[in-house]
Amino acid sequence: MEYMNLENEKVNTSPKKQINITELANMMNKLSTIMSKNGEPMKSRAYQNAEDTLLGITEPITDIEQLKGKPGIGSTMIEKMKEFVETGTLKLLEKEKENPINVLTDVYGIGPKKAKELVEKGITTIETLREQQNAVLNDVQKVGLKYYDDILERIPRSEIDEYNELFERVFKKVAEEDSRYEIVGSYRRGAKTSGDIDVVITSKNENIFKQFIDELLAEKVIIEVLSRGKIKCLVITKLGSKHARRVDFLYTNPEEYPFAVLYFTGSKAFNTVMRGHALKMGYTLNEHRIKKNIASLETSPGKSPTKSPIKDIKEEKDIFDLLKLEFKNPDERMDGRAVIPSGPIQFVDRQTKEKTVKKREPKEPKEKTRKKREPKVKTTEEVKEDVKEEPLVIEPVKIDEMKIEEPIVIPEKAKKTRKKREPKEPKPPKQPKPPKQPKEPKEKTRKKREPKKPISPKEEIKIEKEPKNNDIIIPEMPSPKEKRESPKGTEGLLEEFKVKGFAFIETLSEKQLSDMVKVANDYYYNTKTALLTDNEYDIIKEYLERKYPKNAVLAEVGAPITKNKVKLPYEMASMDKIKPDSNALPGWLKKYNGPYVISCKLDGVSGLYTTEGDTPKLYTRGNGTIGQDISHLLSVLHLPKESGIVVRGEFIIPKKVFDEKYKNEFANPRNLVSGIINSKTVDSKAKDLHFITYEVIKPVIKPSEQMEKLKELKFEVVRNKTITELTNDILSEILIEWRKSYEYEIDGIIISNDEIYQRKSGNPDHAFAFKMVLSEQMAEAKVVDVIWSASKDGYLKPRVRIEPIHLAGVTIEYATGFNGKFIEDNKIGVGALIQIIRSGDVIPHIKSVTTPAEHAKMPLVPYTWTSTKVDIVLENAGEDITVREKNITAFFVSLEVDGLSSGNVKRIMTAGFDTTAKILKMTKEDFKKVEGFKEKMIEKVFNGIHEKVGKASILDIMVASNLLGRGLGERKLKPIIEKYSNILTSPETNEEKIKMLRGIDGIGPENAKSFVSNIPVFMDFLKECSLEGKLSEAPKRAETTMVESNVNTSGPLYQKKIVMTKIRDKEIIDYLVKVGASLEDNIKKDTFVLIVKTHDDVSNKTKYATENKIPIMTPQEFRDKYMN
Repeated sequence: MEYMNLENEKVNTSPKKQINITELANMMNKLSTIMSKNGEPMKSRAYQNAEDTLLGITEPITDIEQLKGKPGIGSTMIEKMKEFVETGTLKLLEKEKENPINVLTDVYGIGPKKAKELVEKGITTIETLREQQNAVLNDVQKVGLKYYDDILERIPRSEIDEYNELFERVFKKVAEEDSRYEIVGSYRRGAKTSGDIDVVITSKNENIFKQFIDELLAEKVIIEVLSRGKIKCLVITKLGSKHARRVDFLYTNPEEYPFAVLYFTGSKAFNTVMRGHALKMGYTLNEHRIKKNIASLETSPGKSPTKSPIKDIKEEKDIFDLLKLEFKNPDERMDGRAVIPSGPIQFVDRQTKEKTVKKREPKEPKEKTRKKREPKVKTTEEVKEDVKEEPLVIEPVKIDEMKIEEPIVIPEKAKKTRKKREPKEPKPPKQPKPPKQPKEPKEKTRKKREPKKPISPKEEIKIEKEPKNNDIIIPEMPSPKEKRESPKGTEGLLEEFKVKGFAFIETLSEKQLSDMVKVANDYYYNTKTALLTDNEYDIIKEYLERKYPKNAVLAEVGAPITKNKVKLPYEMASMDKIKPDSNALPGWLKKYNGPYVISCKLDGVSGLYTTEGDTPKLYTRGNGTIGQDISHLLSVLHLPKESGIVVRGEFIIPKKVFDEKYKNEFANPRNLVSGIINSKTVDSKAKDLHFITYEVIKPVIKPSEQMEKLKELKFEVVRNKTITELTNDILSEILIEWRKSYEYEIDGIIISNDEIYQRKSGNPDHAFAFKMVLSEQMAEAKVVDVIWSASKDGYLKPRVRIEPIHLAGVTIEYATGFNGKFIEDNKIGVGALIQIIRSGDVIPHIKSVTTPAEHAKMPLVPYTWTSTKVDIVLENAGEDITVREKNITAFFVSLEVDGLSSGNVKRIMTAGFDTTAKILKMTKEDFKKVEGFKEKMIEKVFNGIHEKVGKASILDIMVASNLLGRGLGERKLKPIIEKYSNILTSPETNEEKIKMLRGIDGIGPENAKSFVSNIPVFMDFLKECSLEGKLSEAPKRAETTMVESNVNTSGPLYQKKIVMTKIRDKEIIDYLVKVGASLEDNIKKDTFVLIVKTHDDVSNKTKYATENKIPIMTPQEFRDKYMN
C-alpha cells in the first residue's frame, strides 16, 4: 500500500495546496510583538515589515519560495515561514510562551519595561505578582491583574449579542436624531469569538458620548474605567455572573463615521490592501477621511503636494464606489483578496511627477561615491559545504607564506585615522592693556595625524575567510595601560547573573548577551582573572546560541589579543561539542567508522609550539589567528628542539602542585596559568608550568601516530587511548575515570576519527568534545539557578534548575536540592556541574557534585539557620505572604472545607481578608468583594466554613492551625489530648507539662518543648478566631477497641507501617485503623509504603524511600492496590 501511495504521488498532477498568507502574517505579528516586549525594536520592526508585505499579497501562494525577494522578506523570514508551514508553529513562539516578560505583559497596563522590572525583582508568574501587587503595581495595573483571567478569555458571539441589545436599549435613552453606534471589529465580520468589544459612536452632539458612558456606569454594566477622554473611553464591563470583558468606546463626528466603521471592521490584511489600492488611485485613506493627493502648481520646491479632502461620503459603500471597488459586506472583509476592482482602473503613475508638478530648477548634482566592496568571500560554513572531507595526506595549510623565523609583531596601540581639517584663521589679538605687553596670536589648528591605511575590523578578526593574507593585521585595540574597554555595565550584568541565575539572563536583549560573552572572552584570554567559570560562561553562550543562533560573537574563537600580538603561523581552531542526551553521536558515527583516538580535554590555556624557524617559538591561541608571543617562557619549559615540528598543547599546572602551593592565593589552576602567561616577567611560579601536547600539526600524520610521535620526541603527552567502538556509556565511563585519576584538571574528552584530514578554517568535523556524563539513570547537568520557596512552616526549600537534559526518555529541568545545608556544603549555584539520578518515576535528585560553583546560591531574602544547621527559615516567617497563604489554605483543607484551595484563598487574601480569623468572620456580603466569587460559590464556601468548623473538635483545630510545632500532626497530638484533655489550660508549669508529655509514646524532647512553648500562641489564635468554646467540648475519642478486635490478622496491611508526606488522606487514615496498620511520622527501613501527593513531590523522605527501595505511591495508587 505504501508503494502504491508513492507511485500515485509521483504522477499526481493536482495543483499544490495554497498557503494561508493570513496565518503567516499573524505569525510575523506575534514575532514582532515578542521582540518589542523583549526590548529589541529593530527586530520587531523587521517582522512588522514582513507582516505588511504579506498583508499586501493578493495572488495565490503555493510555495514559500515565491515570497523570496519581496520587501522585508529575506532568508531569515523565509526559514521562519517554512518552519511554520511545515510544523504549524515555531520553536521560538513555543519557547517564548514561557518567557515571564511575555506572561506579565498580558496583564493590562504592564508594558515591557515594567515587566522587566518585575522579573528583576523575582516576580516571574501571575501568582507571585498577585501576592506582591500592592508593592509593585499602580491602580490601573492592579485592575488589569484583578481581571487578568477573564480578559484572556475569548468572548462568545452570543454574549456580544447580549451586549448589543443592552447598548441599544441604553443608547436610545440619550440618542438624538442623527446619533448612531456600531459594534465593529471581528464581531461585525461574523467571528464566533472576539478578544474584546469595540464600539464606534457618532452624533453631532459630542455630549451624547459622555451621556452614554454615564448611563452604562449607572446601570453598573461598566465596573472599571481604565481611561476616559472626550473621544475615547476604555473600560471593563460585566453582564451578571458572566466574565468581565474589555470594551473600548470611540466617538467620531458624522463626517468621519463611515471611515471609522470601515477601518475598525476590516481585518488588518483587508485594510492594508485597500489603503494601498487608494494610494495607486491618487488618494490617501485612513480611519478619519479620504483625501485626493493634488500636486499643486503653486507647490514650493522641496515641499510635498497638498491633499484635498473628499466630501459627500455618507456610508461605507460611498468609499468603495469612489475607489471603484466592488462593495463587500463586513463578513467578506477577511483579507486582501476581498479588495476587487469593479471595472478597469487607470492608476496614477506616482513616479512621473513632472506631468502634474511644476518644473523645478535642477540642483547642482552631487557626486555620489559608493564604498568599494571587497570581493565576496565564502563563509566558514560555505567552505565546509564545498570541501568534501576525506582522508588524505597533505601538507598543513599555513596562514600565510611569510617566514616563520620572524613573526610580525603588531603594535599594541593603533592610531585611528581622522579626517584632516583645514586650520582655522588666526583670531586677531585683543587690544593690550597697559602696562602688559600684547601676546602674539596663536593659530588654532587641530593636530594632524599621519593617516594609516584603513583596515576593516571584520577582515582583521576573520582572516580565515580572506582569499589572501595581508602581511600585517592591525586591529584597533586599547593600550594595556588604558582602562579596559567594555560596554557600559556589562561587568555588572555578569555579576548580577551569578547572583540571580538563569531567570536574569532570560530578561536580557541580544546585544546585552553578546556583550557579556565578549567581555568574558576578553578577561579570560587577556587578563590574569576570569570573570566567569567555564560552566557559567557556557550557560550564557549556549543560551545565546539557542535564542540568537546567528549572532556574530558565536563565530569568534577566543578574544582579540591586546599585547605582544602576532599572526599565528597556523590557525588554532576550537572543537564542537556533542551533548550525550542529543542524537548527534549516532549521526557522527554514520560518517566516521573509526578507529577513534580519545584524549583528555585539558582545562588550561591553549598554546602552539614551532621549531620551523631558526629559533623555537611559543604562542597562545588568542582568537585562533592572532595570538600572543610568549617565547620567553621557553627558558623554563625546556621543550624538545628538533627542527621542523609544529605541535599544539595546553599550558597547565598539576592539581597536586596547585593544592600544595597556590590554593589559598588563586581561585583555580587556570587563573594562575593565565596570570603566568600574561606576565611580562618569568618568576618562580612559571617553573611549575607544564606544556602538555595533544596534536602534531607538522609533520602530517594521523592522530594515533601523532601521540606516538610526541612520545618519541620526549614531549609530555596528554592521556589518550584508541578504541574501535563508541557509545555514550563508553565515553561517560572514560570521562568519569580520567577525571578522578588524571593528575591534571580536565573538562571533558576529545574524540577524533583516526585518519588524516586536510586542515581548513573552522572547527573540524572529524573530531568533537564530550563534556558531560550520561547513562541510563544518571546524567551530568549544569546548574542554571537555585529557586527557594517557603513552606507553611517558613522553611526555605531549594529547587535546583538545570539545563534541560534527556534522561530515561524524559526531559528534565529541575532536581530537588533537599535543604540549605546540602546547597551550601556542596556549593550548588550557577555554573555547578552536578550528577542527576532518576529512579522509576521519582523526580530526579542530586547524587553528587562534579564541579562546585564558586559560591552556593542561597536565598536573597533574610533567613536564619535552624539549631541543627540543616535547614534555613525565613526571618519573620509569619509576615511572609506566601507562608500565610499556605497556612490559611492548610487550615481549611485540613478541615475539608470545599472550595477553599490555594487559588481561592489567594483571591480572598487579595480582597483584604488575609488571616484565618478574618476569613472565619466573613459575611456573604464580604465574599461578594472577592474576585470571581459568584452566588453559587459564595453559598458553598460560606456554608462549608461554618459547617466544618462547627463540627471540628479541639484536636481538629490544633492540627489544622499548624501552630503547635513542626512535625506535630494528628498522630502525635491525638494521644496528647486523649491523655491530657485540659493540657492547654491546666495550671502546671512548662517544665511539668514537658515531663508529662515525655511519658507519652512517640513524643520526644523536641516535640514536648515545642508543644508547650506554643500553647500561648495557639490560645491567642483561638481567641482571635472566637473558637475558645472548643476548649470546653468533650474530646472525641477514637472507637478503636471494637475495631481492633475484628482486625483480619492475615491482611496485607496488618501491623504494617505507613508514612505520608505532604498529604493527609482521611479515608486512608481511617482504613489503616480498621486493618491494623499504623500511620508513622518518620520513615525507616521497616516502612511498608510512603504515600505522596504526586510523584513530582520531593523530600528527604522520598530520597530515603528511593535509596531503600520502599514503594512510593499516590493516594489513588494505594487505594487501587490495597483498599479496592
